[in-house]
Amino acid sequence: MSFGAPRPRPGAAAAQGQGGRPPAAHQLPGGGVPRPRRLQYTGVTRGPSGDGWMARVLVDPERGSCRTIGPFSDPHAAALVHDRVAIAYLGDRARPNFPAAFHPIEQRFLRLCREREGQIDVCALVADPGMYEARYATFLRSVLRLKQWGEFKGLIVEFFISRASEIGDDILKEGGEKLEARFVEMHRNKAVDPQWRASYIRRVLQEQQNQQRQQQLQLQLQLQHKVTAAAVQPQQQRWGGSATAVPM
Repeated sequence: MSFGAPRPRPGAAAAQGQGGRPPAAHQLPGGGVPRPRRLQYTGVTRGPSGDGWMARVLVDPERGSCRTIGPFSDPHAAALVHDRVAIAYLGDRARPNFPAAFHPIEQRFLRLCREREGQIDVCALVADPGMYEARYATFLRSVLRLKQWGEFKGLIVEFFISRASEIGDDILKEGGEKLEARFVEMHRNKAVDPQWRASYIRRVLQEQQNQQRQQQLQLQLQLQHKVTAAAVQPQQQRWGGSATAVPM
């Protein structure tokens, strides 16, 4: 199962056109390329009865073991569950549908949940958004309260120094619960925000369209090269050599 920023699904190879000529690239009127209507999420399928959406995650590539979770009310929720489970089980090998949505601290939280599999059922945890958000928020607050930040020192420095303007002077001065709440809010997964998700999907679809346009251009150049070569060959045969040779 591929895992990353969502990609166009590969189609079947195009057949040869009539007369042995290569098929023309698929175009819209005016020479454009078709715009993908919606994003095809990796690991997201319809439920068995056609109601709801399921997340299917490859959790052990060596054994081919998968976990199926759901149903969910929309494909976006299923895609996010897929991403979280994959990160928990596969770590750096995971390629989520929403890679830009995950702060490294959430990835670390998911890996810690996986390491405590005897105490935490990762799939059940991420399948319940309310339970997941509550547990993740508790984890974030505990990190901020640490007296020695250890592996989280970079995160804390980033929060108080690099992102101080996002916190606000009043909350920085007051501290306490408001500071913790802001810390939690600033490290939530971005994909839970419909506006961020819509913007991200538009960007991915535009990238897919640009890739299709580049592929179409390459096909047109290859076809032009073949046409040129076919026109030059009879001249070479006529003059017995290069098409630019001068007959004596």
